[in-house]
Amino acid sequence: MKRILLSCLILAMSVSGLFAGGTDEATTVSSDVTTIRIVGKDFSPDVEVNVQLLRNIEAGFEAATGKKVNLDLVSVPEGAYGEKLNLMLLAGDIPDLIYFQGGDEVIANQGLLVDMTDYIAGSDVMQDVLMDFNKERLANYPYLLWLAPPRARTAVIREDWFNEAGGKIPVTIDDYYQLFSTIRKNHPEAAVVTDTGNTGRMDFTFNQAFGITATWVKEKGKYVSSKVSQAEKDKLEFYQKLYAEGILDNEYITTKWDTMEDKLYTGKVAGVFGTAGIVLDIYNDRLMERQGVGVVALPPADGVGRGYAVSSAKETRGWAISTTSEIPDLVFELLEFLASDEGQFLDRYGIEGVHYNMEGNTVVFTDKKGDWWPRFHEVMSWDAPTPLLGSSGLKGWEFILDYAVSDPDFPIPEELSPTWDALGNLYKEYSFKIISGEYSIDKFDDYVTEWYKLGGDKVTEYANSVLN
Repeated sequence: MKRILLSCLILAMSVSGLFAGGTDEATTVSSDVTTIRIVGKDFSPDVEVNVQLLRNIEAGFEAATGKKVNLDLVSVPEGAYGEKLNLMLLAGDIPDLIYFQGGDEVIANQGLLVDMTDYIAGSDVMQDVLMDFNKERLANYPYLLWLAPPRARTAVIREDWFNEAGGKIPVTIDDYYQLFSTIRKNHPEAAVVTDTGNTGRMDFTFNQAFGITATWVKEKGKYVSSKVSQAEKDKLEFYQKLYAEGILDNEYITTKWDTMEDKLYTGKVAGVFGTAGIVLDIYNDRLMERQGVGVVALPPADGVGRGYAVSSAKETRGWAISTTSEIPDLVFELLEFLASDEGQFLDRYGIEGVHYNMEGNTVVFTDKKGDWWPRFHEVMSWDAPTPLLGSSGLKGWEFILDYAVSDPDFPIPEELSPTWDALGNLYKEYSFKIISGEYSIDKFDDYVTEWYKLGGDKVTEYANSVLN
């Protein structure tokens, strides 16, 4: 990506500083300014730093393109974001730029989301910053754009308990079990790891090692869902053992992301599984504030395979442009700007005077740095003038670069989506009952039979037609 002079960025931000206070002059829109309505999760217009960010982006966008825009944040009613967002959209209130975190297929099937194929193909910036897995997902589903590292979850353990247990980085499944068992013995008052309603986070560390190398794996020459594979059965038996021994938090099924983090900070668990990058730094910094100790990031377990499977099916979250927008070209140009060096500076560093200060041409972070997260893009290849990640975040990114492996998955067609959802719910039911010990591991065979009867045979037939 073509670098720009840092002085140009500083100039753009100094102009934007005129608008950071939220004055009447800042919110007045003249006839030569185009309004772009935006809706995003945890992106409320009532939060001052969000408003300041948009004013900075407006100034930076004008400096880069000569075009004046007014970025107008749209509020979503309180409640589950995906549900409330879709209710708003289906009721006819459709912003120009929409962030989805699930529920997008319903809207795309209504013809309300722009196919970004031609935009992406014609953008030098996007071609430069998109990773291979991004391109594969966009080829399958061109309605969501999400520039960020793969959302692999990396295991982190509090450093003092890790050192007490020998301080050796685990490699195999047996190594992990030995480490976890020792920590549990040393701290019987705490579980070792937890998750958030299912084992999806923990699976990133163990799936490949057990042989769950993709969404669809081959058994006896035929593709089968990994959820009904022998490898899945072996993994659930291992999780059942962890649960029975108090290593896996017995409350994981009802734990939400915020309570998961609180359990780490208060010593109720030794470790969690967090998104590689800035999230790991947040865990490290906040645990340091509360317990005086940081975290150690751990790699995926080695076994049949090793790594983090990155599905090529579609983005599970991301930005979409509405087909009802009268300015789709301008909206994409905004997304393009935010992926550039100029845009990344604004989106990734936060607000000057709050999250960082400038000392000459050098960015110096304040103690509020950990409160900031990028609202739009997190371009992995951006060469930040001042490094954004600490040691924990960097280690997570190193794991992504070293261990990410392609999962040749595909989007489930609309006519099979209800069946696929039902199969997912069946898995959730059986997997928890097996892990918790309510069912013996032998019940897995009953689950497989029921899975195929519920429609798994049709989905499997479709999978083999696509993958063969």
